[in-house]
Amino acid sequence: MNLGLFGGTFDPIHAGHLAITQEIVDRVLCDQILFIPAGLPPHRENSTVTAIEHRREMVRLAIACIPSFLLSDIEIDGPSYSYHTVETIREMHDDDTNLSFIIGLDNLFALPHWREPQRILKVCNLIVVSRPGWKFESIVEPPHKEFLGIDIEPEGLKALDAGICNTLVISPNQRTNHSRSITLLRVHTTDVSSSKIREAIAQKQETQTLLPAPVKSYILNSRLYTTEHIHSES
Repeated sequence: MNLGLFGGTFDPIHAGHLAITQEIVDRVLCDQILFIPAGLPPHRENSTVTAIEHRREMVRLAIACIPSFLLSDIEIDGPSYSYHTVETIREMHDDDTNLSFIIGLDNLFALPHWREPQRILKVCNLIVVSRPGWKFESIVEPPHKEFLGIDIEPEGLKALDAGICNTLVISPNQRTNHSRSITLLRVHTTDVSSSKIREAIAQKQETQTLLPAPVKSYILNSRLYTTEHIHSES
């Protein structure tokens, strides 16, 4: 069993999230993917985040009809750190289950600044997906190369950035203290973000193609991301 771990604020979950994770399953990189909505992300403690009850329900609705997608409540209670989450999930599964931590390329470069990031690398493989405006080639720059413990020439990374290839698997060198693989994945999605969707809804712009239909209905029925909702949450 190859289990992917896909965490996030999901405020709201959108078509881009589903497209990325479905592509990972279609490429047989994971058999199942665990969606992990964060109750209160540590990096968002001082900003407004929609109540977890709403965000969890939107995730549930979005993945309800996809057998390979599962919902986890492991992070819904208060602030949580990814290293603790992955270690807890590791303890919940036997050794035949391989864990892969799914992360965007932008967040990969921020990973060294997370709490105990090396503990994530000890427990999980990494699946790193492309993000608009970010280049895989930057991985060979000293800070990132040393953190990940990899020796790799830039040609393969350039091919990923250029769309010549879609997948590149690299392994840490012998000098590192972890032995997990890192899969770099160029995905084919539109440039969509939760913040842009929230802004569009607040301005009463069309978001039909950006949201799963059940999520769109839930947002409308719950009046999320409107001026009225913002005032009620504050």
